[in-house]
Amino acid sequence: MQLTPTPPADSYRESALLDKAMPDIPLDLYLCEQCGNTQLGHVIDAEEVYLNYIYETASTLGLGEHFAACAETIFNDYGPKAGDLVLDIGSNDGILLKHFQDKGLRVIGIDPMPGIAEKAASNGVETIEAFFNADTAASFARDVGLADIVCCNNLVADTDDLKGFIDALQIVMKESSIFFFETFYFFLQVQNNNWDFTYHEHYSYLTVTPLKAFFEANGMEVINVETNPTKGGSMRVVVQKQGGKFGVSASVNSYIAKEKEAGFHTYDIFRRYQSNVEKSKEDFRKVAEELITDGKKVVGYGASATGTTLMHHFDMRHLLAYLVDDFEAKQGLYSPGFNLPVFHPSKIYEDQVDVVVILAWRYKDKIMAKHKEFLGSGGQFLVPLPSLELITN
Repeated sequence: MQLTPTPPADSYRESALLDKAMPDIPLDLYLCEQCGNTQLGHVIDAEEVYLNYIYETASTLGLGEHFAACAETIFNDYGPKAGDLVLDIGSNDGILLKHFQDKGLRVIGIDPMPGIAEKAASNGVETIEAFFNADTAASFARDVGLADIVCCNNLVADTDDLKGFIDALQIVMKESSIFFFETFYFFLQVQNNNWDFTYHEHYSYLTVTPLKAFFEANGMEVINVETNPTKGGSMRVVVQKQGGKFGVSASVNSYIAKEKEAGFHTYDIFRRYQSNVEKSKEDFRKVAEELITDGKKVVGYGASATGTTLMHHFDMRHLLAYLVDDFEAKQGLYSPGFNLPVFHPSKIYEDQVDVVVILAWRYKDKIMAKHKEFLGSGGQFLVPLPSLELITN
């Protein structure tokens, strides 16, 4: 499947760097005929992503509440004892770990993002500023100890060397430990027409069938799968070393059966998926051309990585005057490729904007609830996915 090439999707930058060329990198999905996994054909260096990263968990609407519920579920289902150690790989600002800490568990994070350790420390969460690999794992096991729970949310799919990651993971686990991770679920991504979650930070597009085989080939076993609506459709996968103390839930084979029934891991699913993507583009472009012809002032809401994929594939370069975003760290920066400036959302009122395209469409209800005044004054919201909506008062 092919999408429009983009620069690295979250590489929003300052005005002083705008003269520096940004390469457009092919954004194509490939299916492995042997294991059924889906992945990008072009991979960028992880250091380019995470050493220039400005994402914080707190900037995603509703994610803090979701992590609170996640910690509650893991606590209830797997019964850790007071003082047990939780390690979060890619811990960001420490919000997930804080919920485990509040339940009496010891917590520590690992994350390479510059400055994030200080941010996490302000939340009371110790964080090691480093990439997770075999050397880091060996140092952790020696200096800190083995973890009872290891978690890694929205990062497993962003790991190019998954074999090396699993080898390092087992270094920090006990025989009785669990590893859980959340990731966007490609099965739901396709079903929900959630294709803008395809960008270069995400190397793999995971489903349960190849994951089960992969972990088994590396001395581990998937023991539970649970879906949730975050990121437009995600799954939480729980894994243990083979022969661990927990039984395998019926959910694992249930999702494998659903994937097979839907025709996943075949070329047909990609043909249908690409067709849906192009139909979405055709519908959007018709409305966009009318807005341009009518001289409407149009801006985008959401300066995110998904927005980069969406803006490029729907060719919004000449449609949007600028972007707005609630995340302060993005304000004052410029979007990858199109160089659209990012402002505080108050600017849509100052400029009497006609139409706001909600690029962050997963949060459309929260965004519209915050901006009832915009609709009340005659403004319109254009929601591009999963199906086109033009919303007026």
